[in-house]
Amino acid sequence: MFHFQSGEARCEEQRPVATRVWAFDGSAAGSRCRWILALLGIALGVTSQLALGQTSDRFNQCLNNCFSVCDTGPANLAWGCREDCGRQCGNLNQNSPAPYGAIAFGTRGAEGISWNKGSGAAADQGAIATCSRYGSNCRVVYRFQNTCAALALAKGAQHFEAATGNTKEKAEANATAACQQRWGTCLSDLSACSLASTSGLNKPNPPAQPHATSWGAIAYSAPDMQAGWSYSKNDRSLAEKEAMTACSQRGRACVLRTVFNKQCAALASDRGFAGWATSTDPREAQQKAVEACTKNGGTRCTLHVFFCSF
Repeated sequence: MFHFQSGEARCEEQRPVATRVWAFDGSAAGSRCRWILALLGIALGVTSQLALGQTSDRFNQCLNNCFSVCDTGPANLAWGCREDCGRQCGNLNQNSPAPYGAIAFGTRGAEGISWNKGSGAAADQGAIATCSRYGSNCRVVYRFQNTCAALALAKGAQHFEAATGNTKEKAEANATAACQQRWGTCLSDLSACSLASTSGLNKPNPPAQPHATSWGAIAYSAPDMQAGWSYSKNDRSLAEKEAMTACSQRGRACVLRTVFNKQCAALASDRGFAGWATSTDPREAQQKAVEACTKNGGTRCTLHVFFCSF
């Protein structure tokens, strides 16, 4: 029986009522004392779980599974094994791994993000699967854990930067700032939060869906080989205006060459000769632009502008 005095617990030998006997080393009294202390530790583990909102069914299942493993080992070590069961099952939530997230990027400006995955591999697979719906050659470019993350794309959708933050908005701001510092004009349109939570209050922010309309345009000044372009615009006239404005900042004879929606575009040039093309296939757009430039008189046509607007 238990006697509690001055904050201490003592064990006294008493004939057991139950018929099951545990085969421990040492005297029966000492064995029974150690087992009672082990049960006390387990009881404290139960209290801890109740404080965390852990269900008793989950704790009991963990305890039964752990006890089964202990029974397969040496009998003289069983008491210590069972004592550890109480501690292990009492910390089911405390040592759980932080949820994993990943960002993938591919051709045609394709992007994908995953969050709250149980492993890094699962996070990678989720991000690549989403990215692959919008483009090819998707690969994981960023991984994050127990935080928010965002991807910012540079103008032309060929360069990007990723960053984390304690909120979705902070992650987007950090990614945009990093991208603009390195690549110029940038926009963040992909973010999510992968947070550990037992209350259900921390919910991930889903990635942005592809735009229903995404206008792009290219303007070109042949005499000085200057170009301007725009992408991801909701309005065609806005895309045209932005491309012409960008071109006019450097070129003196800008002409709007092509306007397109949800496609890739390329412009190839050789001195005063130029050719351009659009296609949903990025490689086809590039190839046709070079061919058009050669057809127009160029002998050493190379890509001058290439990007996708989705």
